Amino acid sequence: MIAAIVDTKTLAKVIVYSLVAGVGIAVIFGLGVSSVAAVLEALRERRTLAGAMWGTLATICIAGAFAAVVLGIVVMSSK
Repeated sequence: MIAAIVDTKTLAKVIVYSLVAGVGIAVIFGLGVSSVAAVLEALRERRTLAGAMWGTLATICIAGAFAAVVLGIVVMSSK
């Protein structure tokens, strides 16, 4: 009876996608924050090349997390 009311296959897809997206965004954002700390440490030790590389990684990670949030808002508002 419940199977007729709730489409369990679609519900399972939604649960899996939201878990993957939630954990993925959190990991990417955490890597970005950790990279910012590494930038500060590299600049404190006057390692400019390492600072530039960590800065690039931090920028990519934070931009990726922000883009994922914006994409989620666009998808949710379009339906």
